[in-house]
Amino acid sequence: MTEEIKRAYEALEVEPGTGVAEVREAYLDLVKVWHPDRHQNASERLRMRAEQKLKEITAAYERLRGLEEGPAAPELIPMDFGGTWGFVDERGRTAIHPLYTSARPFREGLAAVVMVEKWGFIGTAGDFRVTPLYEECGDFHEGLAAVKWYGRWGYIDRAGLYVIQPRFQEAGPFVNGRAEVRLGARVGLLDKSGDVDFHRNRLG
Repeated sequence: MTEEIKRAYEALEVEPGTGVAEVREAYLDLVKVWHPDRHQNASERLRMRAEQKLKEITAAYERLRGLEEGPAAPELIPMDFGGTWGFVDERGRTAIHPLYTSARPFREGLAAVVMVEKWGFIGTAGDFRVTPLYEECGDFHEGLAAVKWYGRWGYIDRAGLYVIQPRFQEAGPFVNGRAEVRLGARVGLLDKSGDVDFHRNRLG
């Protein structure tokens, strides 16, 4: 067992080797404890700690779930079940039960969904891979997704960790290593290191 796997178990407060069902229960319990909506009236320091804790928990859960994953699942399609959204397979059978107030198609193995009025990302089993924290979000492109946090856009990776901190008024998807962004009145192309070239403002 690698140190990374051991740390993932520690983050979820379970013993190494704990079964997937118990790991999932521990994850859901910790999400309830650390969700920022429970800390809206707390200090900014505590709110930021809760956000970071949730990201660590989600990353740990994703890592442990990866040990259990088998062959790639068939394509899943978002479906409005009448007020709530879920996903069906290509034969129209329910694959992920309708739990979300909005949902978009899977891209790069993750789908953007809304729960408790916030956007996050789920995997094909319906479990959150990126905790729902964001006012808005884009889809994953080239391993990154644009997310809106307290009125500013930044970019997260598949574990929900910020690669580029929120500071933009607008943020598009990455295409060939660059994304179009707006900072104040200026529009430019952002690279994955966080640098913006304001002399070039169109992809193509």
